[in-house]
Amino acid sequence: MSTRRYPHSSVSPEEFHKWLSTLICVLNSVYFVLNMITLQKLGLGTMQLAVATFAGFCLYKSSNGLYRPWHSYTLLISLTINILLSIAVMDLVAGATYWGLALPFWYYSLFGLRKGFIFSAIIVLSAAMVIFFRTDTQVFMPYRTIFNFTLVYCSIWLVCHIYEVQRQKTSEFLHSLALQDDLTNLKNRHALKADFQAFQHSFESMHMLIIDIDHFKNINDKYGHDIGDSVLIKVADALMQSIHAKEIYRLGGEEFVILFKNISDKEAFRQAEKVRKAVELGIFFSHNEPIKLTVSIGISSLRPEHEFTDFLRAADQKLYQAKREGRNRVCA
Repeated sequence: MSTRRYPHSSVSPEEFHKWLSTLICVLNSVYFVLNMITLQKLGLGTMQLAVATFAGFCLYKSSNGLYRPWHSYTLLISLTINILLSIAVMDLVAGATYWGLALPFWYYSLFGLRKGFIFSAIIVLSAAMVIFFRTDTQVFMPYRTIFNFTLVYCSIWLVCHIYEVQRQKTSEFLHSLALQDDLTNLKNRHALKADFQAFQHSFESMHMLIIDIDHFKNINDKYGHDIGDSVLIKVADALMQSIHAKEIYRLGGEEFVILFKNISDKEAFRQAEKVRKAVELGIFFSHNEPIKLTVSIGISSLRPEHEFTDFLRAADQKLYQAKREGRNRVCA
């Protein structure tokens, strides 16, 4: 599983878990009092006390930033057993079956599409079996009771499933908007920072190349910004075609970044020269005449004490050195 931290498009599982823990703690505390004092259902009341206690524990942990995924699994398994036990112990007229209808929403919200589907399928079968064996035929007709419960449950399940599918598509679309440069279709600065954090401790070495188009302002002034944008797109294509790295980013303006993992200083310099020559030998057309471009490149090597800004600054300093020394060159 990726460790990259991307922007969220909806409530996070941690936040949802906290509010669900609060709800379960309060509801089970209320039902504990009712079953222990009013209805004398000691076994069921004890179970509800245990669920309320664990929900309180989960609320405390999540409120202090100590959420763990197993908290959600254990909490919902406990709640599910509690609901099934309530259906088995209580008379159907008490309405305990209604709580089972809320389970698909909680499953999908906490566990996502695949696990939400699996858990919801298990519960509809389990609840139907419990209802069948607990149905009082003098009041309910077993098959009609099961049919109606299953139909309502599956309707809610279907809505939850469709919503989760759409939510995931929307989330992926928003992630692409947040992490992709809309002009060149390269990754952007946010993606660069996320990738750096994911790669920082996963590879023995890492090199950053900052690539700046020389005298780009003159191109915008002479040919216009539409040609300038076209040049940026062509340069992005040249970068992707000249090397086989996936980690290519547009930092902003006319600056691009490439990350290399597990290569030597010498190889990083060789790759930078390859990029520089590819741009220098390329021909970029305006409407009427060819445009010759060059780039200056700065290289930094990741050190143990480097954070993202340190790594970026080190490459930036080398880039400005290349510009001071006459441009169209690589400095490491």
